[in-house]
Amino acid sequence: MTTHTLKKHIAGLPSGPGIYMFKDARKKDLYIGKATNLKGRVNSYLKTEDQKIRKMTELAQSLKFISTQSDIEALILESQLIKKFRPQFNIVMRDDKQYFYVGFGNENFPKIFITHQPTKLVYSSQFTVHKIETVNSKLETSFIGPFTDGGALKTTLHFLRSVFPYCTCKQLHHNHCLNYHIGRCLGFCCLKSRTSSKDKKAYADNINAIREMLNGKKNSFVKELRKEAGNAAKKDDFEKAIELRDKIEKLERIFKNARIIRSSEIIKSYRSGLETLLKTRKPIVRIEGYDVSNIQGTHATGSMVTFVHGRPDKNFYRKFKIYEKQSPDDTAMLREILERRFRHDEWPFPNLILVDGGKAQLNAVRSVISNYYTTLLKKQRAPLLVVLTKDKKHKGDKIYIPGRKTSISLNKLSPADRNLLLGIDSEAHRFAIGYYRKLHRKLFK
Repeated sequence: MTTHTLKKHIAGLPSGPGIYMFKDARKKDLYIGKATNLKGRVNSYLKTEDQKIRKMTELAQSLKFISTQSDIEALILESQLIKKFRPQFNIVMRDDKQYFYVGFGNENFPKIFITHQPTKLVYSSQFTVHKIETVNSKLETSFIGPFTDGGALKTTLHFLRSVFPYCTCKQLHHNHCLNYHIGRCLGFCCLKSRTSSKDKKAYADNINAIREMLNGKKNSFVKELRKEAGNAAKKDDFEKAIELRDKIEKLERIFKNARIIRSSEIIKSYRSGLETLLKTRKPIVRIEGYDVSNIQGTHATGSMVTFVHGRPDKNFYRKFKIYEKQSPDDTAMLREILERRFRHDEWPFPNLILVDGGKAQLNAVRSVISNYYTTLLKKQRAPLLVVLTKDKKHKGDKIYIPGRKTSISLNKLSPADRNLLLGIDSEAHRFAIGYYRKLHRKLFK
């Protein structure tokens, strides 16, 4: 294909996401690629000095494309087409780079992970992977691939996990993990307590859903979900019907609108969302979260965790051993922790403070902030405050902020804001209870 011919093809390409395919004289695929911007991506081939790319474009006689609704759809479609047609230059142009695969374990609650092309694969063709025997067990792990972009694949799984939660914990534990609190884990899969067959089926359904998505079967899967929702409604199981409808809507939004974004853009969305919620023009860069851990007021401990630009900064995590004998009074303990914290003016001050509790905690923290920022820290601007309230299942339910008489449901927040607040709260709880257990073990010994 001459440069002039390639330019003519590029002129007809859209600027949205999709797949492009260079074909030879026999209409056989030479190379298949994905792009966020089809026109921009293929246009870059005109400027390349890479000899392999130049050879491919010289052999090419035509260029075809398929537009997709999102980057995620393009990633999955590219994988399916590469696996189906095995283009010559998709191998040549990767040099020593390996493709990425999504692995599915065979445990009771299977793990999902991303890996490079495994070495002991069983193939039926060059790209179709059936299974691999793990080195240290007889479990069989299935794989889906190949995928060319590991970062995009990781982001895709991140989106899908928000609709179909699954477990990533490395070992069983007694308390719910962080991902449970932000809606990315079902909660029972990583606990040491027994699970029912109903629990196992719910988890297996989520794993199967992700398999279907990555295998390019989104449309048929959604069709089945709609049918299942309709059947549930006919049986007056409206709770199930609404749950399925919500999953369908979330899934459709992901495949229609989701772009594979950088973490810096996620951070920006966290900040702007919270700023709007709290009606402040000052950027919310630094957030401190607090929690108290005790049993009937004995051996009480507290924690402070710090998030900067939406991410934990463990250099500024702090532990507090409660000195005052408060009896089981979490509010008084929280007040003690904050009073001690604000004596440390060498620690960077937060833009926002998040605590666990209700109106009592809100008033206590406001009192401490007011005292220290009006008398001792006049040069500092007082931080904003959010109090997170839990429901009967100990999951985040609503928030209180100063100046508002009523609470705000977490469901009314954007997913980014909601997950950030839940993540900070869960991390503060984890850090506090870890310190409590350490002190309790020392005392027991």
